[in-house]
Amino acid sequence: MMKALKNIDFAKRALIIINFLAVLFYSSVYLSATKYIIDNGLSRSLLEEISVIPSSPERIFWLSNLFFAGLLLVIYIRNQKFKKGTTARDWFAIFEVLLLLATFVALQFSYNGLILLVFMDIFFSYTDFYTFREKKSWLLFIVASFGALLLSNYDVLSLLIRTPDLDVYIGFFPASTRLVILFIKNCLVSLNIIIFIISLVTYIVYSVTENHKIEEELLMASQANTRLKEYVAVSEKITEDRERRRIAREIHDTIGHALTGISAGIDAVIVLIDLDPNNAKKQLTNVSNVVREGIVDVRRSLNKMRPGALENRSLKDAIEKMLAEYQELSHLQIDLNYQWDNVDFDKTKEDVIFRVIQESVTNSLRHGRATEIKISMLNKDDYVLLIKDNGVGSETIQYGFGLTQMTERLAIIGGCVQFSGEDGFATTIHIPKIKGEEE
Repeated sequence: MMKALKNIDFAKRALIIINFLAVLFYSSVYLSATKYIIDNGLSRSLLEEISVIPSSPERIFWLSNLFFAGLLLVIYIRNQKFKKGTTARDWFAIFEVLLLLATFVALQFSYNGLILLVFMDIFFSYTDFYTFREKKSWLLFIVASFGALLLSNYDVLSLLIRTPDLDVYIGFFPASTRLVILFIKNCLVSLNIIIFIISLVTYIVYSVTENHKIEEELLMASQANTRLKEYVAVSEKITEDRERRRIAREIHDTIGHALTGISAGIDAVIVLIDLDPNNAKKQLTNVSNVVREGIVDVRRSLNKMRPGALENRSLKDAIEKMLAEYQELSHLQIDLNYQWDNVDFDKTKEDVIFRVIQESVTNSLRHGRATEIKISMLNKDDYVLLIKDNGVGSETIQYGFGLTQMTERLAIIGGCVQFSGEDGFATTIHIPKIKGEEE
């Protein structure tokens, strides 16, 4: 790829040199031919041949070379001083075209090879067709460039504009001199076209190769993404199984132990209640103690399952911390409107609310590809939680594992949820108020 870019850069430099020689050659031919004609007393014959008063040869020489020098300066400044995609760079492209026209006019419309130079400089200086006034503008630019190349041919242009023909000037030279001049002229024109075609083909090959390379990289990235998703799915399954076994152990070690003790105690009470009521009461006391210990163990196990962000934090602080982490990692813009400062939820409600917000933000990022999320926690007749993103949305709501879990969690605390997939994705949650929750 670097070799292709070097070849394109070399072709551009070669085209600049050839056009410099061409402008210098054409303007010099006007100057030297006019001097030869005057020295040999052929001015009247010239006027009869061209049927139009010619411009001063000195004016042709100096103006054409001056305009071309300005064109080279603009090409240098545009490519070296301005970054791609800037407005100034586009303005300098317009200056290039204007200086091209000025040079073309100064040369009496005799040399149109400059169009290829300017076309190549503008066309090759953009890496895609969407940064320079959209794709339609590029198509218009290409058509206009090659249309100008065809119309600027002297045989066509002479039908529209009366201008002296360079070949007429050359025709006054002796045959040997005329042959050399025509040979140099045709060589410059041919070399200009050949190098332009070579550079254009090289650029097309380079672009096609780059596109293939990008497609291959995208395919590899897609395959890697698929494997990563499979790995994540397997990891989630392993994590679920591990969590299931851990919960089973917790149940076995706490509730199972307590229920076994309660069952044995009740069996003893059934036997003693008629024979020894006092011992039966003592046994019931023991059963009550086992139940209390079991409740303590269950609460301890549930506390272990609380979200880490809620440990030693209020609900608001935990939510803000979680949202800040999402914004930092994914560049999401999340707007939180929290109006529950005077509300004291129990741990179960806090856990459910936190998990619901966490699941909603994850869904917006993973499935909706959202960039903005608004979360409103309103204190009305009910506690209302609104979560709205600007993602792709969905016409039909499909209840996967996440939405099902969200619905089930909210049902535990008496809440209800509604989903809407129009204009992004919106989640509306109502949680009934309980006396004593508000301070």
